[in-house]
Amino acid sequence: MSLTARPALWSLAAAAALLASGAWAAGDDRVYDCNPNGNQQQMNDCAAQDYQAADAQLNARYREVMDSLSPPMRDALRTEQRRWLRGRDPACHQAAKAYQGGSIWPLIFSSCQEKATRKRTAELEKWRGRQR
Repeated sequence: MSLTARPALWSLAAAAALLASGAWAAGDDRVYDCNPNGNQQQMNDCAAQDYQAADAQLNARYREVMDSLSPPMRDALRTEQRRWLRGRDPACHQAAKAYQGGSIWPLIFSSCQEKATRKRTAELEKWRGRQR
């Protein structure tokens, strides 16, 4: 193999590894190897699972609350929810900024997302049954 082909192969191998290991960030259905007392990847997997569970709970609560609202209140909640969603991930990126590039970054980021999502789920209760 020529010396000029090696960098291209390394780049290809690195890209494949990133795609395989970073799939959790895309929200796919990969199998997690969660162990809260395990290695960093296992702890990252736990944090990603916890966030996904919190997100599923948020979505269920959002649908329940939306079903209880008058049409004008649905519009108001939808607007507020979209504003909240636009702010959550940038806030979590900021919270995890000090860990950027480190193996713990996914754990910090996912934990922030989970905490913010659980807080938002609780906040949705104030909307339940509003008619105006």
